[in-house]
Amino acid sequence: MRRALNWQLIVGLALILGWLVAGFGAPFLTSADPLKEHTFVQVGTRSIPAPFEPGTFGYILGSDRQGRDLWATVLYGARATFTLAFSVLAARLVIGVTLGAVAGWFAGRWIDRAVSALIDAFAAFPTLLFAVLWIFAFDIRSGLQAFAAALTITGWWGVGRAVRSGLVDLRGRPFLEAARAEGLSEFGTFARHAVPNLLPTLAVTSALEASAILLILGELGFLGYVVGGGTSVPIDDLRGSGRAFFFASPEWGAILAQGRFEVFRAPWIALVPAAAFASGVLAFNLAGHGLRIFFERAPVALGKLLNWRAGALVVALVLVFRIVTPLVGPAAALTGVAQQFDGGRARADLAYIADPARGGRYTGSAGYQAAAAYMVDRFTALGLEPAGDDGSYYQSFKMSDVGLTAMPSFQRLGPDPKSYRPRIDFTESVGGRRGGGTVEGRVIYVGGGNKIPGYSDYQGTHPEGNIVMIAGPSLANVDRIDIARREGAIGVIQVGFGDLIKPSYVAAFETETIPVMTVSAGVANELIAASGKNIVDLTQSLIDRARRAQTRPSLRQEVPSPISFDTDTRIRFSVPLGQVHQITGQNVVGILRGSDPLRADKFVLVGGHLDGIGTDPDGTVFPAANDNGSGPAVTLEVARVLAANRGMLKNSVIFIAFAGEEEGLVGSEYFASHSLTTPLRPSNILAFINLDVSGCCGDTLAGSDESFAMHARLASAADRLGYSFGYVPAVGGSDHLSYTRRGVPAALVGWTEFGSFHTTGDTLATVTAEHLTMAGRVATQVVLELVATN
Repeated sequence: MRRALNWQLIVGLALILGWLVAGFGAPFLTSADPLKEHTFVQVGTRSIPAPFEPGTFGYILGSDRQGRDLWATVLYGARATFTLAFSVLAARLVIGVTLGAVAGWFAGRWIDRAVSALIDAFAAFPTLLFAVLWIFAFDIRSGLQAFAAALTITGWWGVGRAVRSGLVDLRGRPFLEAARAEGLSEFGTFARHAVPNLLPTLAVTSALEASAILLILGELGFLGYVVGGGTSVPIDDLRGSGRAFFFASPEWGAILAQGRFEVFRAPWIALVPAAAFASGVLAFNLAGHGLRIFFERAPVALGKLLNWRAGALVVALVLVFRIVTPLVGPAAALTGVAQQFDGGRARADLAYIADPARGGRYTGSAGYQAAAAYMVDRFTALGLEPAGDDGSYYQSFKMSDVGLTAMPSFQRLGPDPKSYRPRIDFTESVGGRRGGGTVEGRVIYVGGGNKIPGYSDYQGTHPEGNIVMIAGPSLANVDRIDIARREGAIGVIQVGFGDLIKPSYVAAFETETIPVMTVSAGVANELIAASGKNIVDLTQSLIDRARRAQTRPSLRQEVPSPISFDTDTRIRFSVPLGQVHQITGQNVVGILRGSDPLRADKFVLVGGHLDGIGTDPDGTVFPAANDNGSGPAVTLEVARVLAANRGMLKNSVIFIAFAGEEEGLVGSEYFASHSLTTPLRPSNILAFINLDVSGCCGDTLAGSDESFAMHARLASAADRLGYSFGYVPAVGGSDHLSYTRRGVPAALVGWTEFGSFHTTGDTLATVTAEHLTMAGRVATQVVLELVATN
């Protein structure tokens, strides 16, 4: 046995064990937060920007351009990288061993030929390109799962080929024939005698496969394909112009991805992760070579070692790690504070904010003012510092507003007249080219309503003086309402294929407007019934045609014929808009001051919009509980928890409830732009957690993806608290966009489903204390990690 041990095996296993200890013991080896950014260091009167060189300002291996500690990032990155490598390896072994064993045991039969053909087919694809395609197929933003699935698919065939070859070599061996002669079944012979003889080969193959997995992770990272996704942006700072890479998760490939832009200016950013990858690849290669020598010199019955007890031990270790990990590290002590967030208290605040007595909290309304006064009372009770106008909590501003003077109407005329129901069968669309008025005319179906050089959906139709119906994709970045107006239409019908909602009104109009209605697919079918066509089929035909044109380009361009047509159906609809006028909006702003004089002028912003869509002219109230009474309610509870632990805070926290979000982010834009010359200016905001639609619905808490770094921090906090974390669906903008466009890391925290938003069904009953609790605890954890750690 002593002769069998060799230096390659010892060194390889020592390096692997060393990286595992470093990665999984990272919280004990460094107190630095791998996601914490320090964009500059103040030395006297000088501001020295990141990246910082190795050995300076406490950075052992230096920092990246965002000021993140490379030592901490590499340590925590080892955990992610090796977890991914071993996950892929395990999956490859399961698939490869299963298929390879079937093919090898039944060598020469049809199943062997089928599996061998499959192996050859997968082996024919270039591994790197194949991996990239699968990563995006599984959604790169899904993180480890997408990479694990993609790399499993691209590499399982190597294990399968090795297992098949090994079993083919074993076939016909005397010990297998003896097992059969003793009466063992084929499966028993395979499991008890063939598999144990394959284990040494599998051990060597596994080590080499792990090396290959690390190598491809490094290649993907250098190309910019990293776990969780990333993006490169142009920069121009004190160190010169260039590009910086922002990633969503601390992983070696992500660190290497940003290093490729810094090779000549800050080479350590590339060399550190490159050296980590090189040592990992070397470790597995040495281990694989050492295992081969070991088994040649001292055959070991691995079948006796790899039994159910060994499997149970591995499972136990994984479970212990999963339980213990959230309890260690610089942010671990903060989870106890974050868990003080009480969803029941937040829901009690929401009960007042979203009470129908508030009338839907339209900006400037009495209901909004009552809700704002409630926020002020709570801020006062919590001891927050007023940060509004003239020493108050209110920040007032003028904004344009427009609204309905009566309920909109929609009728089908003629021998079989019918009146349709607002918000159920139809709803108005307001803003830009979409204005008010009453129109009457025939319905003209014009497909997608496109008119571009060489093609027109209006060909063969008569829109002049009539009302066009648009249902289909846009072929270019054009204003299809304006195209309809220029073609002579006096009104437009758009077809909606989901639930109809009360829209937000943006009081900004073009000089010339026409009324626009959105109708349900059922109403659209009634209006074109005489044609014998179905609106869903027509729309799908246009979508398929557009997709074929994009995915199958040809040197010979054939212009398709439009599928538009006139109808004899006459309709009348009305959008009774009032005049554009000025109203006063009011943000509610309070500050919890940090205790560190050197950090108190750097803020984390927490909040969301308080306004809703109000009340219809017929008295119908839209309570706006989830969108967005939930955000201010969570904000109040986060403020309560942090105020009770204010001694922990080094940076300051701004709590805010915005007005005018539904009218185009007016309140958040005003706050950001009117703070340019004050300490609250965007350059002093470390991050913004936008609490919008955070009380309902779905099973997975989620964040928006405008800032990879912010989403990564939210996901990390959720994981520490034991929650899964995903991405919110793309449904439009919210107040955090006022900050992301100014370069501030910001994200919306909500859920993967929004429920009945902009409808009368958005009531307190749809919001649960559990949803509020999870959103609030993650928000609190992130704030604490930003303001309460060194």
